[in-house]
Amino acid sequence: MAATATALGGGLIALVSGLTVAAAALVALPAVADGRLAGVELAVVVLTPLAAFEAVTGLPLAAQYRQRVRRSAERVYEVLDAPVPVREPETPAAAPDDPFPLEVRGLAARYPGTVRDALTGADLRLDAGRRIAVVGPSGSGKTTLALVLLRFLDARAGSYRIGGVDASALDGDTVREFVGLCAQDAHIFDSSLRENLRLARPGATEPELRRALAEARLLDWADALPEGLDTLVGEHGARLSGGQRRRLALARALLADFPVLVLDEPAEHLDLPTADALTADLLEATAGRTTVLITHRLAGLEAVDEVVVLDEGAIVQRGPYDVLASVDGPLRRMLARERESAGEPVVAAAGARS
Repeated sequence: MAATATALGGGLIALVSGLTVAAAALVALPAVADGRLAGVELAVVVLTPLAAFEAVTGLPLAAQYRQRVRRSAERVYEVLDAPVPVREPETPAAAPDDPFPLEVRGLAARYPGTVRDALTGADLRLDAGRRIAVVGPSGSGKTTLALVLLRFLDARAGSYRIGGVDASALDGDTVREFVGLCAQDAHIFDSSLRENLRLARPGATEPELRRALAEARLLDWADALPEGLDTLVGEHGARLSGGQRRRLALARALLADFPVLVLDEPAEHLDLPTADALTADLLEATAGRTTVLITHRLAGLEAVDEVVVLDEGAIVQRGPYDVLASVDGPLRRMLARERESAGEPVVAAAGARS
């Protein structure tokens, strides 16, 4: 629609400009014939309308950009007028020397403008090196938990403490120095592999960059590229596959070396073989790191210390994966559905002890 309006506006200006030139010529020619106007002056009379119309040729494009700017301004005002999901403390508390233990007790949280808690009564404890997987169907509260841990959303009730300090008393940026996020939609910039990695740590050395890529299983692929780490990835990582974009985001998160790493649906929207391979690699890469893995896939979760099952915002089951998979409950039912959708036999899940 905007392109059509611009084309019509440009054509109209060209038509009016041409008619004006023709009219000027019709008026001036008799004057030249009568000797009242010299031939050179005729050229000036004819060309003057063309010069005058140059000042308005950009108006259709300006009108198009005005509409774009107006819509952009509306989106900006929507953000500015939206309720603030997090209230920063007027005088932030001093950051703890050690973020552990990171504890959540009786946590309830809801989004601004809603009347129902998206997460309620959640308990969680992370010690150094402990890995927890949070699973559950869409809308069960998994991402809400991640937002609270990163302090992108305030708790409505309960407590969230980092190293014994109430997280709400800390500056949000301080919390995110302790808790980092590797999201499913992590942005990949239109730059090189090297510069995308260095967003996490600008002073990272070449060996550190290569080690992060190796942990994310991208180093062999990067070394095979003609320009290596200086290869441009395109806008939003357009030159990378979906799996490669996720692995690059993971390498960036590993390079940042957060004390606590939150992985939010890292294998979402990938085909099952790619998703399971990525999950296996990231679990291997995060061995020894304090990690919260948020996922709807159960493959590979034997490697974590504890599995927490969420449903409708509440924790409905928790414990080691092998124990939960062997007893009747939400996780075993999820596992049966996952195997059935993948065309695998479900006898192992259904026939386990109850």
